[in-house]
Amino acid sequence: ELARQPGFYERFLQEARTAARLDHPNIAKVTNFGQFDDQYYLMMEFIDGISLRDLLRDNKQGIPISDIIQIFLQIADVLAFAHQSGVLHRDLKPDNILLTDSIRAHLPYRAVITDFGLVKLAENSLLETQRGISVGTPAYMPPEQCRGEEVDGRADIYSLGVMLYEAVTGKRPYPIRNLFDAAKYHKSGELIPLKALKHDVPIRLDNLVQRMLSPDKKHRPADADEVIHILEKIAGEVGEEVEDVQQSAVHQALTSNFRTSPEINALRESDSKPSGATTEEGESRFAVRVLRDDHNEDRTLPLRPGGRLTVGRRPGLDIVLIHPTERYVSKEHCEILLQDGRVLVRDLGSTNGSYLNGLRLDKDRFYEWPSDQQVQLGPYTLFVVEKKVDMARPATPPAEERPPTPANLPVPEINCPEGSPASLMLVNNAPVVLGRLDSCDMTLNNPRVSKNHCRIMRRGERVEVTDLNSTNGTFLDTQRLPAGSPVVWQPGVPLRLGVYTVTLNLKE
Repeated sequence: ELARQPGFYERFLQEARTAARLDHPNIAKVTNFGQFDDQYYLMMEFIDGISLRDLLRDNKQGIPISDIIQIFLQIADVLAFAHQSGVLHRDLKPDNILLTDSIRAHLPYRAVITDFGLVKLAENSLLETQRGISVGTPAYMPPEQCRGEEVDGRADIYSLGVMLYEAVTGKRPYPIRNLFDAAKYHKSGELIPLKALKHDVPIRLDNLVQRMLSPDKKHRPADADEVIHILEKIAGEVGEEVEDVQQSAVHQALTSNFRTSPEINALRESDSKPSGATTEEGESRFAVRVLRDDHNEDRTLPLRPGGRLTVGRRPGLDIVLIHPTERYVSKEHCEILLQDGRVLVRDLGSTNGSYLNGLRLDKDRFYEWPSDQQVQLGPYTLFVVEKKVDMARPATPPAEERPPTPANLPVPEINCPEGSPASLMLVNNAPVVLGRLDSCDMTLNNPRVSKNHCRIMRRGERVEVTDLNSTNGTFLDTQRLPAGSPVVWQPGVPLRLGVYTVTLNLKE
């Protein structure tokens, strides 16, 4: 019926274009839209995962607080982005939240929102014939939307509050079956506080949910950024307590219900025959380099044959990683082993995961760690450092046998006149991060640049660029780089980040 209304196709195209412009890692991308015969279609990317509704159905008493904070921080970040772009969702509900494997190493999984703009399309079409009609899901609609009034971003915040209440308790705040129930209960504000149902709920979270579910939108958080700020405070208060006693319900659901990614399967099926530590060229000597994203920590530890290094937050481990403000690293996070000339790594059941070149490792399974790949543990990046020692002669030849070092060996340098600093020399195997934060190696202060936008790494004569899951993308000339995968950068090809152009030059 709606599709036959005059002007529907124009409204459909307008909403589809608006949805397609929402470029955010936690929004299901619109890949195509149009008309075929008498049917209108809108295609979105396929998300291989579970819905928040599925997760709630399997956790009838609510989900762990650590999962709640992680999921709702990601959803609130999407709302902040969309609202700043002038777009409301209008139909937030657990069915529209999909949970899947993370594409960002510092996140344990990804919460993806679907169906942006579809409710507005239906609302606008109904307004052509009927005034005061509301479209949405009654159990999650704010009272002003139930009344068919104009809504703003605080309507989405109300819906987010209903989902947050349901995630904590396993039940919705009101027994709503239809629009009439919704109009009655949502305007009452007479809900049972979270702490009355679950005594261990942080008081700050209880207060936040009550504000989000206020019938008067003036009493709700002003915007999604305020919700994010409060959730981050709650995360800081409860993170230490919940990390080791609450298993991630999301991670359990994803690993039990869905196949492992093809890349991980290929890694598992690779040739498992050990290669000797000694070859014709010489013996491999290995070390592990640890680098923190803000570059306030950079150290290298030897890895001896048959030896192992245990990594985590607990004092006394071989590699202790304690970040002053973040707890992404578990007390015992992962283990590194040198066996038969191969470096192996396994996750020890960490909360936020261990990532080998962007792929999350399964718990307690060893994976081979090639020297050209990185392991990411939250804000830390680990590298294998391999040094070849020729067995046919001393490790350090006499001075007269050493080849002279050319004084004019070309050194790569990146340049951006608007950057701070404007140029940087690239040191071998030392990552350089470009982004909006002052802690980045080169700061590019513009809203179209993400906080940590991309990483540049020199590997001998090769320079690689890796997009760090930026919002607006990293481009080599006109080619958008895939997130998390290093791409070789040739001199003369411009690197584009938002409004900035970065060049790569070889200095004599």
